[in-house]
Amino acid sequence: MKNFKILTIVFIISVLYLISGCGKPNEFTSHFKIISTSPNPGYAQSIWIGNVNNKPYAFVASGQAGMVVYNIDNPESTYIVSQWMDTVNTCWDVTTLQGYAYLAYGQKELVVVDCRNLDSLRYVVDINYPSPGNSNSIFIEDTTNIYIGLQDRLLISQVSQPAFPQEYNPPRHIRGIFVSDSFAYFACEQLGICIMNIKTTPRRIINICYTPSNARGVFVRDNTCYVADGRNGLVLIDVTNPRQASIISELHLSGYANRVYVRDTLVYLACSDGGLSIVNVKDRTNPLLVDVIQTSYAKGVFVSDSQYIYVADRDQGLVVIKQEE
Repeated sequence: MKNFKILTIVFIISVLYLISGCGKPNEFTSHFKIISTSPNPGYAQSIWIGNVNNKPYAFVASGQAGMVVYNIDNPESTYIVSQWMDTVNTCWDVTTLQGYAYLAYGQKELVVVDCRNLDSLRYVVDINYPSPGNSNSIFIEDTTNIYIGLQDRLLISQVSQPAFPQEYNPPRHIRGIFVSDSFAYFACEQLGICIMNIKTTPRRIINICYTPSNARGVFVRDNTCYVADGRNGLVLIDVTNPRQASIISELHLSGYANRVYVRDTLVYLACSDGGLSIVNVKDRTNPLLVDVIQTSYAKGVFVSDSQYIYVADRDQGLVVIKQEE
């Protein structure tokens, strides 16, 4: 009877604690706010902020609508300034370098577009194999090599000769790419993260780190690989020694984590119908959810500075989020 009374008292105290608001889980004061949305003529898939004539623009891979370029001079009022498409293929990813845009363009594998004059975008060159590989992702290593992730293989081209790539059969189903130092990291869905030594001849896969769900996006910083792992959310992998990569921690998030971007101690994840999740990773062993900004269907994210976050939202287009003081 005495134990029963003690348990009853503990239960009552716990209930009162929750009712008072002190114990409400998963609630926090938001320091992030959507300040603008700009429609997209297609389904926005990914985003890159790049400079044209020393001025930043938002480049959005927009599915069947190709590449759409936004003026972001005033983040509270962005608008479309240019578009490039071929009406046949689907644009899944985009990055830029020195005024040129590089597109993962579906069955064309790669398309290069001269964007130095945004009033008149100009096709430069493409890779178009007889048997298309359906490209999904693209990454440029410094100013040297272009990495193109396909459904069934990997292509690596020199920036100076993009139409003549080297071909690698493994890994497959590459959804995200990040190159850091001597290694390339590939998010390969159910296979997890594949790590390639890019300084050996030939380049070769040296390790595979399996993740619990579908690895879709990857970002590497300070010996840590951050993975957007589908339904599993965020996965942190220690890559101090890439040959012995191991999972440090995980954090389940709402939605389906597609893309990931890291700035300072914050990780930004585009989580489809879960919106944008922001996670504090100051302690890598204990990632903490800071905020969730609800957008319609977040597919890509890019953080240009400490104040503005740009989201490629499949349904809303370009969404700009501001971090408030």
